[in-house]
Amino acid sequence: MALPSLLRFGACGVYNHYQAANSASSDGAVAKAIPIEGSMEGSLRSEEMLSTGLGFFEHGLALLNISYEEPTVDDVEALNLASHCCYILNRRMSAYAYAGQSVRLAHGLGLDHPAPTSLSNLERKHRKRVWWTAFCVDRMISTELALHPAYTGLGSELDYPDSSSLTDEEKEQFFGPVLLTALIKLCEIKGDVVNTVSRLKQNDITEPYQVLRQCLQGLDRCGRELPGRVFSGGDSLPESRICSSLALRYHQCYIMLLRPILLHQFTFMLRNKRVITLSDELYTISNICLQAARSNACILLELAQAGELVKYGYWDSAHLFSSLAVLTIAQSMRNHHPNAFRCTGEDMSRDADTYSKGRAVLVHMAYTGNLASRQHLSMLEEVERHGTVLSALNAGSDTIPVSVSTGEATTEMELDFEGWASLRSMSDQAAGGVGVDPFAFL
Repeated sequence: MALPSLLRFGACGVYNHYQAANSASSDGAVAKAIPIEGSMEGSLRSEEMLSTGLGFFEHGLALLNISYEEPTVDDVEALNLASHCCYILNRRMSAYAYAGQSVRLAHGLGLDHPAPTSLSNLERKHRKRVWWTAFCVDRMISTELALHPAYTGLGSELDYPDSSSLTDEEKEQFFGPVLLTALIKLCEIKGDVVNTVSRLKQNDITEPYQVLRQCLQGLDRCGRELPGRVFSGGDSLPESRICSSLALRYHQCYIMLLRPILLHQFTFMLRNKRVITLSDELYTISNICLQAARSNACILLELAQAGELVKYGYWDSAHLFSSLAVLTIAQSMRNHHPNAFRCTGEDMSRDADTYSKGRAVLVHMAYTGNLASRQHLSMLEEVERHGTVLSALNAGSDTIPVSVSTGEATTEMELDFEGWASLRSMSDQAAGGVGVDPFAFL
């Protein structure tokens, strides 16, 4: 069995065990928290579930022998698959190393340039897809780890994947190019988001809202260009799950961009015992971020109910934690400042229900042996503790609204971007109104 095939077989084994484990779980396990005391039993059960798939995968990695002096396209494919599977299994630095090797070899082979016309049409299409896959794996993993990608070019010399001029028989050898193109665009816009957040953390930043508006407009354009089925869902597996993952990644870009600002407000409220009003810009930012978290949380709950959540994977855990963190921060801010968000009583009740169910899913993932989920659950508990402190400030006697004869004095809160660097990053990253520029009124 060829090495790429062995790695694929191992990955399929892992996926099939995920699906079997998910199918065996009752809906009740999603709707209520699982006691952590049974973690040993859960770990043993998860080890048994994953043993076959992991065995093949580890055997494939042991046989991984890349010819760096005379690399082939197959070598790039094998490294892409190894990197992707390592990240799913929370081996993030291994994934980063494999991704870097993959995209460098692909660049060295010239896969980022149009293929020679001497090659068959089928092979040219294949080389293009392998390049863009390496590009996406490199970008996804590096941005998640806050590290530089191995390939910093834009790949502008090569157009997006397509199936033009392929026969019907040849098309059967490829997955449709539309969703891969959507992932490429999401990787590109996520890079813009990371760069924007970095700019906003600089002490000499000027016109921060203009910088934010430009990035939000870029996200809006990206959302318009994504296929409609990304948000409506595909017809069947695996397309429906791929569409859900793309929607999660798109919404996560909004959270990654706006969460630092939400954290700034949260920290401000913790440190200042005064009544504040939020500027229109901050109010808008807060609502966009909250809507993004709601959207992703709902997608993940639907996946859990359908048995399509990758309980032992990193990405679903990260997206779930990110959404829950925003939801609990928003709830604490509303307790302290009822007008911090545009919410009705029904919205708040729905958010509380979503949070409760989402947290139960994260607890269950941690209980069944997901190492990333255990880390995310610990981080979420820390956020909850800070939220409890903020709620207590509102309820305690030391909260002192300042009143004067003309009414209650307030302080309008603006962004102090110099303080961003001191805010603790909470690792990991749905947008309301796709097709609507949320900052158009500025």
